[in-house]
Amino acid sequence: MAYRFRHGDRTVQRAVHRIAREQIDGALAAIAGQPRDKAIHEVRKACKKLRALLRLVRPGFPDYTYENAAFRDIARLLAFTRDAKVLLDTCDALIAGTPEDFDRVEALSLREHFAGELAQVGADEAAGARLEQARVLLDTARERVADWSLTEEGWDALGPGLGRILRQADKAWSKVAREPDAAHYHELRKRMKYHWYHTRLLAPVWPALMQPRAAELGHLADLLGLHHDICVLEERLGGFVPGTHYDKPAAVLRGLAADRRKRLEQDAGPLVARLLAQETAALADHWCRLWGIWRTGGRQPA
Repeated sequence: MAYRFRHGDRTVQRAVHRIAREQIDGALAAIAGQPRDKAIHEVRKACKKLRALLRLVRPGFPDYTYENAAFRDIARLLAFTRDAKVLLDTCDALIAGTPEDFDRVEALSLREHFAGELAQVGADEAAGARLEQARVLLDTARERVADWSLTEEGWDALGPGLGRILRQADKAWSKVAREPDAAHYHELRKRMKYHWYHTRLLAPVWPALMQPRAAELGHLADLLGLHHDICVLEERLGGFVPGTHYDKPAAVLRGLAADRRKRLEQDAGPLVARLLAQETAALADHWCRLWGIWRTGGRQPA
């Protein structure tokens, strides 16, 4: 169930249908056969891939707004444990990165607090009902896939969506350069992640070029994903009232979070700059030519 176009796909529309069904089927299989936490993760991941696929063909897909909202809402339906898990996992990542002589007592006390919150949310009796609701919505969405129709074909169905996301990424990167706050980094993260998915979808046009780019984009997604999670943790830590029980542990974690966030920004910056170094029009034109070569087997057009 590779997430990519295939040479055997006769049209882009048929490819979109196939890829969408594969992602939905994978999510449904996870619901049927995986533990609840794993199933939730797989369903949310599939929804992200589906939304990226739709964004690639967005300019020529009249039903984009409805279908994008449908998969977004399924993912949101299953987001009830995400914030609590992000706090705990990020806390663990920060503590794990400290030197051996670091006094972890204060940080661990707050870590236990976050673990308790996650256990409470995870025990929600409605969790099973939410997963069942997601299953029904996915089944319904799968039935709609056959009716999805694109107004363009070939590269005309893909190029505009590819360019749109790259222009949005450029804009987000410019905003980060001017004002590197959490909101601007979050927007950059979303756009670069969509470009990562698009690169994976188009990898067959020239694997030797596209696979390394996808690997770098995957690495960037990890960096910016952890950056986002740290920002979420920092916001939560700022809510502990001075003088209360968790005030001192929160201060310790805030210091760790700020240091790690700055290092992530230093690591991510050059990578983003390199990935966006080529002008959007030039990159889209290059990939258009690669698409044509791939589809024709290198034969010159008549």
